[in-house]
Amino acid sequence: MTANALEVRDLSCTVGNRTLFKSLGFSLDSGRWVMLTGANGTGKSTLLRILAGLVAPTGGEVCWQGAPRGAHDPDWHASFVYQGHSSGWKDQLSTRENLAMQAWLDMPDSASAQREQAVDQSIERLGLGRQRHLPFARLSAGQRRRLGLARLPMSSRPLWLLDEPTTALDSAGQQLFASILDEHLQGGGCAIVATHLELPTASPAQPLRLGADGA
Repeated sequence: MTANALEVRDLSCTVGNRTLFKSLGFSLDSGRWVMLTGANGTGKSTLLRILAGLVAPTGGEVCWQGAPRGAHDPDWHASFVYQGHSSGWKDQLSTRENLAMQAWLDMPDSASAQREQAVDQSIERLGLGRQRHLPFARLSAGQRRRLGLARLPMSSRPLWLLDEPTTALDSAGQQLFASILDEHLQGGGCAIVATHLELPTASPAQPLRLGADGA
């Protein structure tokens, strides 16, 4: 990955008669992460959805490794993991079945045995071993959030776009997420994380605040 792997240029978003942000610009290098903050309704989730190609901006562009990227660019979609508020897990499937399905999507070039091993390792690391065969519908809020985080160590995609990933996690879960994020950054990845918390990462954050006092 090159320096300035992600560059946001003059990005604007208007919903109805309300401008969430305008002329927003920042760059993100390999090994760095943006801590995205701001009051509710200032556009944090919308910005992440724009980057993920789920919402069209009013103006501006998103560049990845020097080239403009858009919603219909398969190379761009293969470069990031997006995790929003909605988990997308299937209630009737077990913890392991859900994660195995996600591994099939996130690790398409890996052998079946490699995916199976990655799933089992991630389940144990996130402390979900006792819940591996429980249906998703029976998991607690914290366990559901841990299942969402279990996806991250399995993915080799360099950019993470994460919307409040530590919601419903206790302090141990927050520390675990911080360690997973640090490993990703140390491996040359980068991330944009919308959060209300000061995350206990070893890697310093690049702050970006949306709202009246920020962008």
